[in-house]
Amino acid sequence: MAPIPPPSRRGGTLLALALAAPLAVPCAVLLPATPGFATERGAPKSATPCTTPARLALRPQEAAAQPPLRPDQPLCLRLRRGESAYFRVAAEAGRDYAVETRQLARETDPVLAALDADGTVLLEDDDGGEEALAARLEVGADAAVRLIRVGTLGDQGGRFTLALRRLPPQPVPDFATSAAQAATRPPLALGQAVALTLRRHQRAYFALPAERAGLLAITRDLREGTDTVLELLDARGEVVAEDDDGGGDLASALSLADGAGAVVLRVRTLEGAPGRFNLVLEREPPAPPADFPTSLEAARAAPPLEAGRRSLTFGRRQSAYFSLPAEGEWILRTDSLSDGADTVLALLDAEGRVLAEDDDGGGGLASRIATRRAPQRPAFLSVRMLDGRPGRFDLVSQAMPRPGATTAPPVAVTAGVTDDLAEAARRPTLLLGEAVALDLGAGEAAVFALPHDGRPAMALTFALPQGTGTALEWLDAEGKVLAAQQGDLPEGGRGVRLTLPAVPRPSFLRVLQTGDGQGHFQLVLIRPAPGEE
Repeated sequence: MAPIPPPSRRGGTLLALALAAPLAVPCAVLLPATPGFATERGAPKSATPCTTPARLALRPQEAAAQPPLRPDQPLCLRLRRGESAYFRVAAEAGRDYAVETRQLARETDPVLAALDADGTVLLEDDDGGEEALAARLEVGADAAVRLIRVGTLGDQGGRFTLALRRLPPQPVPDFATSAAQAATRPPLALGQAVALTLRRHQRAYFALPAERAGLLAITRDLREGTDTVLELLDARGEVVAEDDDGGGDLASALSLADGAGAVVLRVRTLEGAPGRFNLVLEREPPAPPADFPTSLEAARAAPPLEAGRRSLTFGRRQSAYFSLPAEGEWILRTDSLSDGADTVLALLDAEGRVLAEDDDGGGGLASRIATRRAPQRPAFLSVRMLDGRPGRFDLVSQAMPRPGATTAPPVAVTAGVTDDLAEAARRPTLLLGEAVALDLGAGEAAVFALPHDGRPAMALTFALPQGTGTALEWLDAEGKVLAAQQGDLPEGGRGVRLTLPAVPRPSFLRVLQTGDGQGHFQLVLIRPAPGEE
């Protein structure tokens, strides 16, 4: 039997769960069947009576020698750091059943996976249970599940209850639920809509046409908040291309020519939620004629970018390149994005190497970048859409005033503040209730360390003059944006506010000036009012 891979989180969903090495004695011990486990929400929860098996299978091949999971006979488990346990499912569970975790000890975050005979993960869940951080899998008659694997997020271990219960018989789907099944069925037909209803964590698989150039798989008619994801898989089951929202709103659109080596199309919903929608295969429309340079060679031959606003319309996988003036500093941003458009701006050197890049720094899905952020003088600007999707937007090019110029005040960060994360970490934190006066030029930013008091707070900009805009970003210790806010206050008035939850510190607040000129304004950190936390 092939080795069974551990659970994984891509981009931020499941982290790797390593399999424990074989042990001479069992390392997973059972929790006493007593009430009072603290849940992640902090409220005591009465424990369900549970049984104590003599041993847990810590490797797949050990599961055959241990008692199977049985309906309505929960187990109280304790997994040590790095351990995963494997269970067979008793025949009396039937072909439709649910496996779930309950009564989690504090900080425990279980992960469940259903594996087939080859060790391939058919279903996986992290936080789908009723309790916070609890996991839940629903297995149907169409899934050839051999084992249930139980682990914890990040190999941290923990204590929890594992339970299995029968489900009412579910209708057998009229689509393939594995890559192996898809290989035995006809491929998707051009122009024929396929109506899909997916249960929780269910996935649909489709064989691909032999000739797929110019073909586009699209999800449409999404009902009841369905959010689809399309993926192209190779022969090993690895994702070689994917799309989430490229079809507009929550719909997906994926070119079948994008994935080299792809053999099957997988259709699922975001986070495994149930969903209803249509899948259709269409001929991809030709890209519109480009009225902008689409390569570095074309950009070299074209005049440099000038200050102003220009509208760009991208076809799928289309990009634009512009040469930058040899002198002066520039603010470059995207604006007026069409529905589903998500831009990315990059500064390139003369050879086309990326010096600096921005995705969502312009607020929402718009981008914003300043040439002075590059470690050396950039020669080109590249503009593309995330995931190669089509869309329309405006590219705004703004020359920054030169220091000392008589036509505009110098562009400089207020004395005493910094836009460097490491430097901000060495400085005192913001003081609660004490306003800070800032004078930032277009595209300038200031970074402040936040207090370590473990209580929620709210950052607020105010007293903005006309033409000045602000954006607030909450950053972790590595500089990753955890939350952001841009635009005026919802109840009216110029300024931005951003609620900062009570989470472990250190973390930081970045303030950006998004207007077109120099801006003087105030920043303050306060406690949120009741109901605003």
